[in-house]
Amino acid sequence: MLSAHLPCTPMRDHHQELEALRSAGTWRAWEPLLRLRDIWRGYGFHVGVMAFLGLFGIGGYEATLLFATERGLTAWSPTSSWDYAVPALPWTVLIYLTLYLYSVIPVLSTRRDERGRRELLFLAQGMIILFLISFGVFLAMPAEIVVRTQMEALLPSMNPLYRMLFEGIYLIDRPFNSWPSLHVSQSLLIILFAHRWLALRTGELPSAGRWNALLWVAWVALSLSILTTKQHFIWDMVTGAALGALIWRAYILPRLDQRIAARQTASLPTSA
Repeated sequence: MLSAHLPCTPMRDHHQELEALRSAGTWRAWEPLLRLRDIWRGYGFHVGVMAFLGLFGIGGYEATLLFATERGLTAWSPTSSWDYAVPALPWTVLIYLTLYLYSVIPVLSTRRDERGRRELLFLAQGMIILFLISFGVFLAMPAEIVVRTQMEALLPSMNPLYRMLFEGIYLIDRPFNSWPSLHVSQSLLIILFAHRWLALRTGELPSAGRWNALLWVAWVALSLSILTTKQHFIWDMVTGAALGALIWRAYILPRLDQRIAARQTASLPTSA
């Protein structure tokens, strides 16, 4: 799955690549990060972009969460009897926390050349749009995650490791910012991005199909874990998946495919 095993296109100078990225539709705000392209064997830019996304996502999430907690208001509750019927499974907190490993996937599944940097920026821009929409919903339609009490009741008898992890989560993640689930939506964007990358390189990577299957199994497990840890409602999972799929289809994928179409058109022979 490592992009280091794939050949990279020749590197243009900094100014030429800036112009190419601008013409492709990437945002000017990314330009300072392009200086990182030559460090850490080409991974500097990738790490910088994903680090920025992490800071932006965590900062916005915590700000909206603090606001919702201070208000203590539920505008509409998506709670259903099905949410209470889902079993509370403390061990699934280990799966729930794998979200924080997903940021590594775009770093490893994106080429360390101009094309890879451009594709990574399209993913990052889609992710920021996803964050902004989600933050807007959190503010406009706050909902307290009341099913968390089912897991809290198990804390005294819980395995010490699981209890420590839940207590850490509860310390920084108060029971608001219900829907759409960012756990589901942002991980789905990353899985779709990696799936496309692997599907395009089936000939170069014989194990691409197995990697894709593994990634999708992991994503389904992560999505279900938001329910079994009592961190979210079923509605949160569904709307998170819907939002992620919408942004992928409407924003990210067309930009990625447009670049492929442009290269294919340029390679066609011209008539005399």
